[in-house]
Amino acid sequence: MALPRRTLFAASGAGALTLGCAACGSGGAMDPSVPLDLEAPDADLTGSIALLTPDFVGDDRAVLDDDIIAPFTRRTGVEVSVDQVDWDKLNEKISTGIAGGIIADVIMTGVGWTQPFAEKGIFAEIPAEYIESLGYDESVLMSTRYDGAYYSLPQALDLRFIGYHPDLLEKKGIDDPPRTLDELAQVAAELTGDGVVGLDFLSGSAGSARQAFVFLLYAFGGTLFSADGLAPRLHEEPGRRALQWMLDCMDSGAIDYSIRAAEGQPSPFQQRTAAMSLVSTGNWPTWETMTPDLCEKGAVGTFLLPSGTGSDPVMFQGGTFISVSSLSKNKDAAAALMKHMLDPDILSAASAATGKVPPTPDIPESEGIRSNLLMTFGLENLAHAGAAEGGSAAYMEVRSNLDGIVETCLTGGATVDQTLADMKKLCDGAISRI
Repeated sequence: MALPRRTLFAASGAGALTLGCAACGSGGAMDPSVPLDLEAPDADLTGSIALLTPDFVGDDRAVLDDDIIAPFTRRTGVEVSVDQVDWDKLNEKISTGIAGGIIADVIMTGVGWTQPFAEKGIFAEIPAEYIESLGYDESVLMSTRYDGAYYSLPQALDLRFIGYHPDLLEKKGIDDPPRTLDELAQVAAELTGDGVVGLDFLSGSAGSARQAFVFLLYAFGGTLFSADGLAPRLHEEPGRRALQWMLDCMDSGAIDYSIRAAEGQPSPFQQRTAAMSLVSTGNWPTWETMTPDLCEKGAVGTFLLPSGTGSDPVMFQGGTFISVSSLSKNKDAAAALMKHMLDPDILSAASAATGKVPPTPDIPESEGIRSNLLMTFGLENLAHAGAAEGGSAAYMEVRSNLDGIVETCLTGGATVDQTLADMKKLCDGAISRI
């Protein structure tokens, strides 16, 4: 596989990739065309590899070191060094590492990152036979493909849906969650008043304005890009309806764009100043620490975001995906670590520690998973996790600018038509630079 002589993502400022790059691992010669061997015997594995991850921070690092990596090293003899970097520095870390000739053997990234790095030849192709053997739902595999091949696998998901305070709905005589987006807007308006906003959709407690738009885009039957990733689709009618839905809810007071989730403070939903809210499975650890009453059974209700077209409801999918560098000098060991991290027992331990959702419900049940009501709801509805970012090799450039375009519309700085035109222009420009 030849590596394209193209510049890396504009946002990173990294230089062009050359075949002179060196991978971190030891154990063999670098050859990007060498396929992954996921059946290599443990006895044949040697040397060392490096893992780059934005997860397992704070106290969770001990789980990574002691419960995930240590058993792998004992079994295989392969030493694993860990490079931990914050999410907001991850793209820069990878891109500058490639340009400087130092790239980890196993790389953990986010949803929407696979296609850009696969297109640049950075990620090794993962055999389809192995992926099919895992039995994962198609919803969690759609972000792993580029040009018909697989280049990543989900390791830990961050799923988003709607949470609500049952008592606040009961007080208004609302017995059942809304089943359409029109009903959701109506219910949110009815719940607004007396210092309570009906729906916290944009405070940032469960994602950015960009991600809120993408969630609604899928609920209205849209997608970000064409199937081949070479033409934008977010500016079409579903995108218009998504923007207008948020603006209409803001006009009615059902959504208040001015309320913010202050860092280190309980969210509006936690403070009960929002009757309903976009929530993330990643909110659970914060709830346990700041507002443990919300973690009690029955304290919070949940439902999927209703469709705006009469179709099935949807769940937003973020999270952490794992790939092997095509530049690794020790691909067999890197592939073995990836496979190890997807073992059901390891997934269970990782999920219990990080609060993120495993990509399959077929894992050993633990108290940490059983007691996490947001995680169990997400696992029960994995088949609906079809709203996700990405879909084009140009998306890393698009994502860094899309937030501002959406926010400008929501704050009255641009009309819906202007916003859609700006979205198309942004995507067309990024695609032209692939």
